[in-house]
Amino acid sequence: MRAADTPGAAEHAYPRLRSRVSMARVRTRQAGTFDAAAFSLVELVMVVVIIGIIAAIAVPRISRASTSARASKLQNDLEVVRDAIDRYYAEHGRFPGSQPATGQPKGSEFVNQLLLFSDEAGNTSETYGYPCIYGPYLRKPFPANPCNDLRTVHVKPTPTDLNPVGGVGWIAVLSNGAFGIAAEDAELELLGLSVGARAQAVGGIEELGMGALPEP
Repeated sequence: MRAADTPGAAEHAYPRLRSRVSMARVRTRQAGTFDAAAFSLVELVMVVVIIGIIAAIAVPRISRASTSARASKLQNDLEVVRDAIDRYYAEHGRFPGSQPATGQPKGSEFVNQLLLFSDEAGNTSETYGYPCIYGPYLRKPFPANPCNDLRTVHVKPTPTDLNPVGGVGWIAVLSNGAFGIAAEDAELELLGLSVGARAQAVGGIEELGMGALPEP
């Protein structure tokens, strides 16, 4: 009779066999885990290429969306300010931007007369109370020029007067209430504005195509 055939021999042999099988399975699973976690050089290159393709597609679209948003905001700001100018004129009989005492154009007066309370002559106040019972016509802050981020306004007497060179965000005309952005045509084109939209953004502030002079 063989040892395996004797009573109790299988009880001693099978546990050792099962232990060896279990150890082999653990090693197999561990090896499989290591293989699955590793990447070959080809796979890494493919991942980098895919990321590059996605970036090449996404970045221009994000840039165009940002440009479109800036152009839309510019057009909306122009509409809001021009509407405020019309409402100021309806209540004061003159366009904003002149000093009440002298009638001379001044950019800070233009901004204050739209953002603050004012009296009939155009004097402004932070608080409401007679005689400053008109306005405000705009919510603070005054909008910024998307091309140079400036909120300042240059007021000139007529459309034929020269425009300032730099240092200003917007240009207003005292004689006709025109209001437009202080920017070159190329800058407006970069915002994605069409020829018609660029002309509208300028808004009659230089009707005769005059030149420019430094900001006083």
